[in-house]
Amino acid sequence: MKAHIHFRAKVTESFYVNGDSAGKRIQVPTLKRIHCNMQEFRIHPKWGSYANSDLFIGMLAGIRCNLFGESGVLKLDAIPDGVTVDTSGFLAEVTIEV
Repeated sequence: MKAHIHFRAKVTESFYVNGDSAGKRIQVPTLKRIHCNMQEFRIHPKWGSYANSDLFIGMLAGIRCNLFGESGVLKLDAIPDGVTVDTSGFLAEVTIEV
């Protein structure tokens, strides 16, 4: 059983001093309940008992840190397992399966 976290964000591109592209990236926001499909989290075997708890926000912070590091940067050339990115629109749509 999977639970999903979904958000939209702007894709930015970094450049080296010589003008070459350093890659495209997305700054992952601080994850909150509004980003989560709470119905899926409530019935999930691992997350269900914490979904309505004050501990849940800390668990979301842990998910963000484990996937994207302390900086919270999603590099589009190194997307982690369980993360999908749709860049077809103005804002990228990111879905995380946990």
